[in-house]
Amino acid sequence: MLELRELRVGYKNKTVLKHVNGAIGEGELLALIGPNGAGKTTLLRTIAGLQKPLSGRVLIEGKNPGALKPQKRAELLSFLFQGGGLQGGFADWTFTVREMAAQGRFHQRGLWGKETKADRDAVEKALAEADVSHFAEKSIAELSGGEFQRALIARTIAQGAKLILLDEPVNNLDPKYALLVMELVKKLTLRGTTALVTLHDLSLVSLYADRVGVAAREAFVLGSPKDMLREELLEDVFEIKGFFGKVPRR
Repeated sequence: MLELRELRVGYKNKTVLKHVNGAIGEGELLALIGPNGAGKTTLLRTIAGLQKPLSGRVLIEGKNPGALKPQKRAELLSFLFQGGGLQGGFADWTFTVREMAAQGRFHQRGLWGKETKADRDAVEKALAEADVSHFAEKSIAELSGGEFQRALIARTIAQGAKLILLDEPVNNLDPKYALLVMELVKKLTLRGTTALVTLHDLSLVSLYADRVGVAAREAFVLGSPKDMLREELLEDVFEIKGFFGKVPRR
């Protein structure tokens, strides 16, 4: 599904991560971990084709996402930004959860195109899968943080992309909603969607990730949760001693 070949990412002449290599298969959940500022979001943006790599290549099903037209890129991947676009910024908007989910179909019909039965069916399915059907007519300005995040994921599901990139989707959520969101993402991967998720909660990484990518000090390493969640590695990455001994292991 996704190949990273000697990828170097950053801004202008500033390298954030280099020698990023790896292949992610269909239906895998890859958790990206590392300290703040290590380059996790920059890597996601580069994979999404939103910024050019400084060198190296990103291939999604053999295609360079940065070279695709937006409609074709939307068929391949979906990017849920950190904060989901900032819920507070939607305070004056009146659209509902159902209308938000329907935005995921824009690439199929265009901004002003007529909604088809296939679009409506995809939206209803997405609402059900995200478990938000029971408040589908609620204004997004009235949602809790956990409800809002699930509504955003409903939009992602409606889009139907094969690869989803989620930047800190459980940030600021309480444990119940964090688990609900991660259960939803895991369910999507079990049906074949590939997911890349940045996380800070290492317990969630251990519970849900098939593989883990670690970013720190311009370096990137990809491996199994067992290998990447070793106490000595985490202490080196986060530069803190005696804290990670009780991180759950599979």
